[in-house]
Amino acid sequence: MACHADIYREQEQSNHARSLHPAREMPQISAGTQSEKVDPVSQARLTIERNGEGRVYLRSRRGEESASITLDWAFGSGLKGITAVGRNDAGTFIESSLTWYASVASFDLTTGATQYERRTVEDSLGRRLSEREVGECFGCHTTGYDKQRETPARKEMGVRCERCHGPGAEHISAAASGSASDSIFHPGKLEPFAQVQMCGACHGPPPQDNDFDAIRYVETTLKTVRFPSQRLVLSRCFNESMAGLKCTTCHDPHTNAAAERETRDRPCLSCHVREGANEGSSCPVAADDCASCHMPRERVMSHSLFTDHWIRVMRSGQN
Repeated sequence: MACHADIYREQEQSNHARSLHPAREMPQISAGTQSEKVDPVSQARLTIERNGEGRVYLRSRRGEESASITLDWAFGSGLKGITAVGRNDAGTFIESSLTWYASVASFDLTTGATQYERRTVEDSLGRRLSEREVGECFGCHTTGYDKQRETPARKEMGVRCERCHGPGAEHISAAASGSASDSIFHPGKLEPFAQVQMCGACHGPPPQDNDFDAIRYVETTLKTVRFPSQRLVLSRCFNESMAGLKCTTCHDPHTNAAAERETRDRPCLSCHVREGANEGSSCPVAADDCASCHMPRERVMSHSLFTDHWIRVMRSGQN
């Protein structure tokens, strides 16, 4: 922090760093006590409640029947949504059947909640998570989390410096003593596919170039738009740019994705420039905002749009 203070402060406010919190600390969850949704299958009424100690609950009611779980963890920065996870009395992890969505600033059924059987009021609280799923959820939303332990500590929540750069104690010690140290890992120096694999551990593992079944699945399945690492490797820009395109070409991992058109266009125009053209673009349609056509946003889950990282010329009716 002393050496990289500016980067640290910027990263601390990023969506990566804010991707997991105790549920009671997230105002979108803890202030959701005015929301009520009816499970269309079980007809149970679902409400977010809070007790005098500030703990947050999801309650399911149908007639005289009632069940509830404490919502302990809030997954998601709030950019698109926040889904809470809790445990029932048996200790089973439950993904809340209600998610807070930024686009509507309120709760609705969690994506996929209609795909599991819900007959009882307890079933309506949410989907039971397997041990593997719990490990994957916490694994992608924490830093330094030991999967041998059941839940992460508060200081481990969110994707922070050591998640990508590895343990930093030796590096800090060397810097303090004025000596050189190569103990820190620098993902920005990775070759393109290796970097996409690293990011894809959480953003969707990319298919190998000889795994034709996996490639075909990613090409033909719209919901894979949620996973940019899977889609990027389909792009001619990725495969034909002589290692000129990888995740960090466009994204500074210490901050959020750039919203400015000029910043987004710069990597595209570094290759796609018509010699001698004043407009600075080889595109016959537009001179800027390349991503709006070649990386369209798709709705692949409730209330949320995702940018398709399969960069290509889109044809009518293509997805």
